[in-house]
Amino acid sequence: MKISAVLSAMSALLAMSAPHCKAEPVWATGHSLLEVIRCDLQAHDANQKLTDYQTNAVCLLLGYFNGFAESAALSAHYDATALPFFLPESITNDEIEHVVYKFLSDNPDKLDLKGGALVVAALAKAFPNPTFKPPPGSTSDQSPKRVDGLSKALLSGS
Repeated sequence: MKISAVLSAMSALLAMSAPHCKAEPVWATGHSLLEVIRCDLQAHDANQKLTDYQTNAVCLLLGYFNGFAESAALSAHYDATALPFFLPESITNDEIEHVVYKFLSDNPDKLDLKGGALVVAALAKAFPNPTFKPPPGSTSDQSPKRVDGLSKALLSGS
């Protein structure tokens, strides 16, 4: 069984228990994304074991990134112009994690924004889709005008 399938399954199981947890999802904002990514990267670099809570948060985050990759692949199959990013077929969750980490680290002024919008912006910067066609009413040729209710003007120029 692929690691991505295992992570997706773990993510789904953990998400089912989320209503009992009062903490925000690990992808809620740039702050929460960055906190979990830093924890994972620092533990990996220092060859340290994560706590159960940290392991769950990292599994949720990697499952979230896997969802982006799987959704992007499916979307590209049906309409290659639909997304502002085009992920390589061989991309791993760890590579996505590093791309998002770099984007968040380089843009600390955007950490209050929704995590999903920031992941899209990070992926669009690292893997721009040259065939992307913005939806009607968009002001940018790189990304839609609004993502999760956020003005794309906040994300442009990153």
